[in-house]
Amino acid sequence: MSDLTKEAAYIKGLFDGMKLDSQKDETKILSSIISFLEKTADEIDMLDQEQGFLADQIDDVEEVIDVLAEEISDEYDDDADEYQIKCDNCGNHVHFTGDDIDDLVEGNFDCPYCCETVQLDLSGMEDGCDCGCSHDHSEE
Repeated sequence: MSDLTKEAAYIKGLFDGMKLDSQKDETKILSSIISFLEKTADEIDMLDQEQGFLADQIDDVEEVIDVLAEEISDEYDDDADEYQIKCDNCGNHVHFTGDDIDDLVEGNFDCPYCCETVQLDLSGMEDGCDCGCSHDHSEE
């Protein structure tokens, strides 16, 4: 029972204790107002309970969203961009992620298809150009 419901019950008790003539118009109006107050207080109590239930449901949904977001962020890797290099020995395309690029800095990789070591020509990269064209784009 909320404070509103208690207050409405208290007012009704005061009204009933006054022993007013139930046939008078003033008494009928006061009785209707008190009845309205009781119904309003009960309705507000019900809405408050429903709001509490909905707030709990929202909290549960937020927890699920947080867990899913954490799982998604764990699965997503900023270095997961995919690159491919054609093996000069067997002609197959070998796929690499950003994580693998660090291993390729030395210029060698083992082809997973033919198991041969493939040498990469990174000579054009030494001049500050990352496209392999052997000149510095900052001069343009």
